[in-house]
Amino acid sequence: MVATVILSLILVMVLAITDQTSKIWKRSSSEIQAFQNARAAYDTMTMRLSQATLNTYLDYYNSSNQSRTAYLASSPTGIFVPTNYARSSDLHFVVDQATTLVPLDNTASPAQTAACHPGHAVFFQAPLGFTTSSGTYGGLANMLNACGYYVEFNTDLPYLPSFLSTSSVIHPRYRYRLMEFLQPTESNTIFSTTSGNTWFTSFLPPNVTQAQAPLRMLAENIIALAIVPELSPQTTTTSQFNLLSGSYTYDTRAGDIVTNKLTHNQLPPLLRVVMVAIDETSATHLNPNGSTTPPSLISGLSFFKTTSATYTTGSPNADINNDLSTLTTALSAQKVNYRVFDTDVAIRGAKWSTQ
Repeated sequence: MVATVILSLILVMVLAITDQTSKIWKRSSSEIQAFQNARAAYDTMTMRLSQATLNTYLDYYNSSNQSRTAYLASSPTGIFVPTNYARSSDLHFVVDQATTLVPLDNTASPAQTAACHPGHAVFFQAPLGFTTSSGTYGGLANMLNACGYYVEFNTDLPYLPSFLSTSSVIHPRYRYRLMEFLQPTESNTIFSTTSGNTWFTSFLPPNVTQAQAPLRMLAENIIALAIVPELSPQTTTTSQFNLLSGSYTYDTRAGDIVTNKLTHNQLPPLLRVVMVAIDETSATHLNPNGSTTPPSLISGLSFFKTTSATYTTGSPNADINNDLSTLTTALSAQKVNYRVFDTDVAIRGAKWSTQ
C-alpha cells in the first residue's frame, strides 16, 4: 500500500513536470517562430533599402531654381536660360511619418485612424526586377521597381483563402503588420510624376481597392518601425550638418537646390532601421479576437515622432534611443514579449556630396 501511494505521487509529479515542460516548449516554439518571421521580414526590408537608387545626373537650372528638364516639360515652347548646374533625378526617395505618407483607408471597416499607422514609412525606387509579365520582361533582372515599407493595423481577412474570408465562422484578427509596397515594373509611374508622392499614393487604399494595391503582408505583430537617415562615421566635423527635420523627414524632392541643397536629389549614405516585434501570445493579450481597435498600450504612446538632436549640436540618435526605451519599458511593464531589430544600412547607390 505504501509503495502504491509513493508510486502514485511520483506519477503525479512526473505528469505535472511533463505538462509544464510541454507548455514551455509550445510557448517557446511559438515565440521562436514569430521572431523568425520578423527576422526574415527585417532582412528582406534592409536588403531592398540598401538597393535604393536615384540615378542622379547633372542638369542646368534657371534663376528660379527650376531644372531644364522640368522647365521644358511645363513650357515646351519657352526659352530656358541656365544660371546654375546641379544634381537632378527623375526618381524619388522619401522617409516620413507613416501618417503623412500613407493615406487613411476610410473604406475599411472600421475606418482607419492615425493610430493604425505608427512610426515611419519609406518609399523609394530600386532595381529589383519584379514583374507580373514574365513572358515579356522576365529576362530583365535589373528593372526598376517602386518599393515601400510601413506598419499598419489591419485585419487578416485579405490574406485568407476566399472560402475562409467569407465564412461566418471565422473571426478576423486585427494586428499590427509590416506592409511591403512592391509595384511591378510595367505599372511604375515614377517617370510621369516629376513631383509629389502620387507615384505610390495613387496605388494605395482607398485610392484603389485592397485587391488592386501592390501590397503584401511581410510580417505580423510588428508594432513599430523607425527609419533614420544618417551620415557616414567617416564624415569630418567640418561637414557635419542636420539631415533630419523635427519629424525624421528626408525627401529628395522637397525644396530646391538652394533651400535643400544637401538632400535635394541625393540619397543619405546610411539608414538606421529600427523595428519592434511582439509574439502572437502578447498580441492576443493586447488585442483579443473580436477587438477591431489598435491596443491602447501602443496607440497611447508617442514615439519616433520628434527629434531635437542635430549633427552639429549632439547625437542624432539621442531622441530615437529615448523613444525606444520608453516603448520597451511600457511593453515590459505589461509583460509583453518583444524583440528589437536595429542596424545601420549602407545605401550602395548613395554618392554623398556637400556640393
